[in-house]
Amino acid sequence: RFGDPEAQAVLPMITGDFARYVFEGAKGNLSPDLIGFRDGWSVCLVSASAGYPESSHSGDIISGLDALEEARIFHAGTRKNAGGQFETAGGRVYAIVARGATRAVAVATVYRESDKVSFDGMQRRSDIGTRNF
Repeated sequence: RFGDPEAQAVLPMITGDFARYVFEGAKGNLSPDLIGFRDGWSVCLVSASAGYPESSHSGDIISGLDALEEARIFHAGTRKNAGGQFETAGGRVYAIVARGATRAVAVATVYRESDKVSFDGMQRRSDIGTRNF
């Protein structure tokens, strides 16, 4: 099983037909020719609702979702309200993923793009991608 949010950082780096790779793997026919990996780095930044992880707050309107230009967003604790707006609906609200040729570029991009999206009580880490491993 894929971890969350780890898979959200890794999957955008995959090239080829990942669904076919998984299907063939389930049949015992793994072939490295079915997938590859892009060069560079991928960084995933999770935004959480107020009170997370002890509790979470729901119903806060999320703004800026259409402003993302250089990143992908993966919804988690979101829902559309009666007016068609996205709002918070859980602890981990969404993850924004950006890629870059270097770690520094990917980190800068994910934070720049994440600054475009917000909701009341939003919290996120400020050290993602800054530690050596």
